[in-house]
Amino acid sequence: MAAWVRSLGIALFLLLSLERIQTAAAGGPCAPWPRREAELALRQIHGVPLVTAMIDGAAAMLILDTGAEETVLTTAAAARLGLRGHYEYPRNLRSVSGGVATGEARLASLAVGGAAATDFIVLVGSLSLPDAGGVQPDGLLGADFLSRFDIDLDLPDDRLALYRHGCAPLRPPWAGAYTAVSVNRSINDRLFFPVDLDGRQLFAFIDTGAQISTIDAGAARALGLSPAALARDPIAVMRGVAPERIRARAHRFGRLRVGDETIRDPVMIVADLNLPDADIVLGLDFLRGRRVWFSYASRRIFLAPPQER
Repeated sequence: MAAWVRSLGIALFLLLSLERIQTAAAGGPCAPWPRREAELALRQIHGVPLVTAMIDGAAAMLILDTGAEETVLTTAAAARLGLRGHYEYPRNLRSVSGGVATGEARLASLAVGGAAATDFIVLVGSLSLPDAGGVQPDGLLGADFLSRFDIDLDLPDDRLALYRHGCAPLRPPWAGAYTAVSVNRSINDRLFFPVDLDGRQLFAFIDTGAQISTIDAGAARALGLSPAALARDPIAVMRGVAPERIRARAHRFGRLRVGDETIRDPVMIVADLNLPDADIVLGLDFLRGRRVWFSYASRRIFLAPPQER
């Protein structure tokens, strides 16, 4: 299975306590959650979450990717949309399977549902993206757009809602159980947080562009996973935004604790991630059947328990 991993910036480690009741700028009480800007259908094809975005008025199908620092279009999509990439100062988009040189293109607007950003810059490059049931994605919708909102991702009901930042939510906008996780926000707008894996504290982030969870090989070694033991594990083939494929191993660990929730016998790919502020990428195997609220405003993530489908 493919695992999509982007690099993170150097993180500013800051834990905020938001248990107190917050007030609006005018001094009044806050609503339980911010104002909704957009609600739209989410397509999941072969485990890949896709949203329709309007780029300068034309439709594009993008992978919803909370693990991507920036929004990226393929060169083919940019050509179809009439966008011209500028490569005077090329940038390298790094993934687990190698890097891709990219240029920049300036958009008049990027809109998802009723939520829009104007004068928006995207990267353009020769990405190798998965074919989603005959649908070829046009690119990745990354955190440079997503972090402007709080995100209600309802995977069981194939729905995505974006909320404009306002008062930081003290609870998610749904009835029923949930786990609240205090997170940190890196300078590149990744939400990362401590987890416990087999009795050791590590740091993780949730990547909706990764199909299976992955742990850095160095962190796995620190847990006591020896090369000999890893060699007995099943082989997994990984691919990032670059076309090259790498061979890794899929290891079954004992226990993963995220907030108040414990996952028994989690299986993760062991690979050299080399991320500056996270050891684990939690992918769609972790998210499957869940509803999740990503609160960039309050630096919290709310996780509903997984539903059986």
